[in-house]
Amino acid sequence: MDMKIVYMLAIFTLPLAPIAASAGFISSELDLSVEQPSPVPLNEAMILHARLNFSWGFGAIIPMPLVIYIEAENVPDWLSVSIQPSSFTITPVGWRGGSTEKDVTITLRARNEAPAFVTYNVAIHAFTNGSLIVNGAEDKEALNVMQDFHDAGIFVEHKSVKLSMDESKEVTINVTNNCNSPLYINIQPVNSSKYFDFSFPSMQIIQSHSTDVIKIGVTAKKIGKEDVQLKLEYYPPGHEEKKNFAYTNITIESYGKEGSMTAISIGIIIVVVASIIIVIWKRR
Repeated sequence: MDMKIVYMLAIFTLPLAPIAASAGFISSELDLSVEQPSPVPLNEAMILHARLNFSWGFGAIIPMPLVIYIEAENVPDWLSVSIQPSSFTITPVGWRGGSTEKDVTITLRARNEAPAFVTYNVAIHAFTNGSLIVNGAEDKEALNVMQDFHDAGIFVEHKSVKLSMDESKEVTINVTNNCNSPLYINIQPVNSSKYFDFSFPSMQIIQSHSTDVIKIGVTAKKIGKEDVQLKLEYYPPGHEEKKNFAYTNITIESYGKEGSMTAISIGIIIVVVASIIIVIWKRR
């Protein structure tokens, strides 16, 4: 076709530029690739790298710009997504077709607390409406986004305990989970005790932002008073690599029966000795 005719056709059809992308006669294709994110920490930014490739078919002899847009869809309330650049302009040209690539940076930020390790499907959508002569195109990439474990710690409450010699009691410890995930809790003494024997429950789970009770069995083996240090190990289920520890001291005191038994024993000894003395004295 004569070049003059082509340019005349282009000028004649310029008012049709706002027509939808399907009006173009040159094929195009968008290909978007985005790396999958790790769990996103609360109040921290995570940067992902994406690459966008736009290609077009033969026949683009008239330079005519088009805009490519990139946006995030299905973004949960706790997450913000920033894309740079969110749009850019290219001018496809070349009788034999061609392609161009663009690097894109996607920043994820967890701005509010959400349950940890719950997957949300976020889509990154790249598209262009094309131009008068180049068809529009689009591509989507699915991101599996989750919030990371936020270790806000645990809060431990208990009262001091008194028990008599050889008595057994249950010590009640209230544990509050302040984290954004359920926690496995395991409790053990830091050191062995001179005065008390303990029996600890098996590992138990406490739901996120909840308080639960852990009961420890205590038996007094001697009379005395002791500050017993306990270590509470905790971590979210399935993520033992995030294990952490909390410590607390509980005051335990035993009293009474051992002293009473000692007094009785001494009394018996005195009676026996006195009886022996009386018998010997009478024989004289």
